[in-house]
Amino acid sequence: MAEYQINPEKLYYNYQGQFPPLVLDAEQAVIPPETEKLHPKLITDTTMRDGAQDPHFALFPVEARLKYYDLLHELDNGTGCIEQVEVFIYQKRDLWALDKLLDKGYEFPQVTTWTRALPKDIKMLVDVSQGRIKETGMLASSSDHHIFDKLGHPSKAKAAERYLVPIMTACEYGIRPRIHLEDTTKADIYGFVIPFMQWVLKETNGWAKFRICDTIGWGSPDPYAPLPVGIPKLISTLVQETGAELEFHGHNDFGLATANSIAAYRYGCKRVNVAFAGLGERTGNTSLEQMVAAYIRMYGDPGFNLKTLSQIRDLLTREVIEIPPKQPIIGDVFSTQAGLHQTGMSRGEQAEGGTIYLAFDASVVGEEAEEHSVIGALSGMDGIVAVLNQQIKVETGQQGRYTTTSRVVKYIYDKIQEAYDGTYDSEHDALVDQRRTFFTPAELSALAKEAPSKQRVPARG
Repeated sequence: MAEYQINPEKLYYNYQGQFPPLVLDAEQAVIPPETEKLHPKLITDTTMRDGAQDPHFALFPVEARLKYYDLLHELDNGTGCIEQVEVFIYQKRDLWALDKLLDKGYEFPQVTTWTRALPKDIKMLVDVSQGRIKETGMLASSSDHHIFDKLGHPSKAKAAERYLVPIMTACEYGIRPRIHLEDTTKADIYGFVIPFMQWVLKETNGWAKFRICDTIGWGSPDPYAPLPVGIPKLISTLVQETGAELEFHGHNDFGLATANSIAAYRYGCKRVNVAFAGLGERTGNTSLEQMVAAYIRMYGDPGFNLKTLSQIRDLLTREVIEIPPKQPIIGDVFSTQAGLHQTGMSRGEQAEGGTIYLAFDASVVGEEAEEHSVIGALSGMDGIVAVLNQQIKVETGQQGRYTTTSRVVKYIYDKIQEAYDGTYDSEHDALVDQRRTFFTPAELSALAKEAPSKQRVPARG
């Protein structure tokens, strides 16, 4: 490997607050050969650290943190694939929670911490953990935007010197340093990141690990995207030039956190850092549940207890923040309104080829197998039949037997469309009084009961 020197000149990527341009290179990134520093792939969790910095809730309560850790342990299910979870150590509640987390004695996920690049932070960590913390993340801002504009260092070389001091302090206390290279996708890769990494590896005898951070979500998963924003080229270049053990930490500002994390795996990261439901600053971090799903699809299921995912969602919704209903994997993603989709859902239950309009069965992530149709303006006969028959079972204990050929169902369908059509106001040439809510199962049952008797005759046929 060639040795590189720190560039004394500043390097900025200033696009005046506009979307950063992405001009692709002629050559694509190269996938590095497999080594023990690249495999097996692992997941680390930052829900209680970076996820807790989410601007949409003020506090991640301590009791909720402890329960979250329990559920994360259950999700890992003894596989060791969810390797670590990281926490803060700066407030009384953080220290109290740290003790309780460590007292649980779980092998996985291991409890790690996060500190600033200050020797006093490391010494405080040693005091509070009493030797129980074996690894800590350490902030080391890597872009010139941070080195000069945020932190006010006089030079990149001086910043590197100051970062190294707490790194070596951690090593002296037997704590493995995991250096968080903040804002790497805006950094001077050959003029700071690589020479700094090489220096740290030399001084720590290769013990240090590195977290590569796409702090503002500028990264692209395209293998032709250039440095520093191209995640494939960034990761594969760092592997080639340093041989370091890497972890990727993505943010979702352009909706690419999961895609970038998958690319990071493929091009040389051993670990990906995540937060449940993508919690975190601005648009949040890479989602735990999405990376668990990606992990299984790419590398096979090591034995995760996936049913725990719905329990974690319910915990966070109850104690921290409501999880958006459109959140992939864990949201209300098993419902459909459109008639075409409802027909596919109905037929998929008996189809030889399996589900038609579901990516996977709800029971995989802990949801009970329930009817997934909601009845709105675009719903068809299949959806009405499914919801109506289920409601009859709730009311009578017997499965309803309405079909799409039933005149009662046609009556209900017409009534629903009348409600959503509203009334024509000729004076103002407008439709008024249009219903804007879904029909409940009870309302469908009531409509069935009010249907003219001659229409109800074939209801059970």
